[in-house]
Amino acid sequence: MQRPISIDELAAFKRNDDYGFGVRQDQRDLDPGWAETELDRTIAVFDGDEIVGTGRNYSLDLTLPGGAVVPTAAVSWIAVRPTHRRRGILRSMMTHLLEDGARRGDPASILTASEGAIYGRFGYGVASRVLAIELERHAVEFAAPVTRGRLRLVEPEEGVKVAPELFARVHATRNGAVSRPPVWWAGPWVPKDSIKHRFDVVYEVDGRVEGYAVYGISDESGPEFDARTVSVQDLVATTPDAEAALWQYLCDIDLTRKTVHGWVPEDIELPWRMRDSRQMRTVELHDWLWLRPIDVPALLGARRYGSSDTLVLQVHDSMRADGGAAGRFLVEGGPDGARCERTDRAADLELDAAVLGSLVLGTLPATTVARAGRIEEARPGALGIADRFFAAERAPYNFTWF
Repeated sequence: MQRPISIDELAAFKRNDDYGFGVRQDQRDLDPGWAETELDRTIAVFDGDEIVGTGRNYSLDLTLPGGAVVPTAAVSWIAVRPTHRRRGILRSMMTHLLEDGARRGDPASILTASEGAIYGRFGYGVASRVLAIELERHAVEFAAPVTRGRLRLVEPEEGVKVAPELFARVHATRNGAVSRPPVWWAGPWVPKDSIKHRFDVVYEVDGRVEGYAVYGISDESGPEFDARTVSVQDLVATTPDAEAALWQYLCDIDLTRKTVHGWVPEDIELPWRMRDSRQMRTVELHDWLWLRPIDVPALLGARRYGSSDTLVLQVHDSMRADGGAAGRFLVEGGPDGARCERTDRAADLELDAAVLGSLVLGTLPATTVARAGRIEEARPGALGIADRFFAAERAPYNFTWF
């Protein structure tokens, strides 16, 4: 049996998540607002009276290339009890969550994945990738330091008051940004177990906050007190100069040796701000946001495109072959708008729903995916058109984990 949970079952719902991820969370440290919100969008699979599978959708908004913002079914809390794996529980829950998104009119489903091999078979494609970076404090030198504006350290109680408004401004303009509902700021914005020593810094110009960062400083200094590490947890800025000012500060904190951030956008300007770009070392490139089309006409009709063109896409959807993302779609669009509708015209490109999920935000050129054998070009020249068509001004960056 599977169904949404009630508030009385929330503790058991959380416990199954602990079992699935092999962790033990102190229930007292979990933010009740984030956990208790939208229980009607949860799904629990029961074996007798025990919950053995969990999942849920959150109602989050996604910014598309061109600035349109669409609602999404944001999948989270996916866990199957280790004793109940390989029984079809995950597929049953994912089907339910997709159907929930379709019923509510969400054009897409999104998620952040704990493992990279799970969600492609459910029609999700990598929609944004991020870099994990390291910088050695004494080797970093900025070519043209930002001198305008003021940096100010604030306590978390003040930071949480100014950060939401600033984030809302950035979310409205940044391709791939995922919204943060009010409960986010009071709870898992910076979990207590992620950084022991938290600090908040804001950057202001003429009294207006234009950027903020949240970071922690490790207390494992070894024999040298200045060997500590600055760990950046969140950095949001409205302008390139605001972002640069924050990085200048984070890379020059006394009694520290290294600054790290586990998820910065692929097109970050930071290395080009420095006299030696090699001093921003990329430790890892990994996926972050995954996207799965639910309503293709609504999704593709909402975004703006890099060129004025027309494409016909034949999309395959193994999860919902009788509808959803499956079908043939005519997309006409450009920088000023677009429309998408089902059509009987001959297809230009043939691809599956997961690949379309990777194209929507401009993550990858279509030609790259085609060379990997994931797109078939039915009309000569269509791949080149798709490259220009789906190109985005900025690399997608979702900011938010969920």
